Amino acid sequence: MNYSCSSEESDSSQQTSNFYALTVGNSWEYKYYLKDIATNNFLPTSVTETVDITETVLVNNETYYNFKHIVTGNDGVYSSLPNNGERNYTLRDSLGFLIDEIGLIKYNNSDNEEYFVNTLDIGHAYYLTLSATDENIVTNAGSFTCYDNNYYLKDLDGNVSNSLDHVYREDGKGEVLSTISYMSDQTPFAEKRLENYSIQ
Repeated sequence: MNYSCSSEESDSSQQTSNFYALTVGNSWEYKYYLKDIATNNFLPTSVTETVDITETVLVNNETYYNFKHIVTGNDGVYSSLPNNGERNYTLRDSLGFLIDEIGLIKYNNSDNEEYFVNTLDIGHAYYLTLSATDENIVTNAGSFTCYDNNYYLKDLDGNVSNSLDHVYREDGKGEVLSTISYMSDQTPFAEKRLENYSIQ
């Protein structure tokens, strides 16, 4: 079975900078923060997420990396945050795009065009666009100069919803911070921030 975005590429076309830090053994630890309505500040929760690149998987002669995500600390208290448990995602770099096994785009560092991400429901789909400017992001893990992918929803007529999320990544370091917002509001109610990381 052939997957999208894989058949026309060769090893020589792959980026050598390792923007997405695709190396077995790399690991990241994140903490979720919720916005306090009274102060407008983001306060830490008990919910943490660890991400480890555990192995490579060969699919149609292309090497993918397995990202193991483990969420802990959410015992049903935070309904708007990920539930406890383990999830695995198989991803690779395709000409500057982070894609999964069927070619769906998860991130883009190559240009400022709009790209389809996935379908949310029968009437809406997610899209992303790389911001034209870098952002300086500070977390407990340090200070980072990041690419910013904007994620938003559009209906079947092309109308953009109020929802707007950001995922910030630094070249070679991985994901640093991501925001979480409701469909009707572009102001995020939560953030996932990098706390610690280990890059091989």
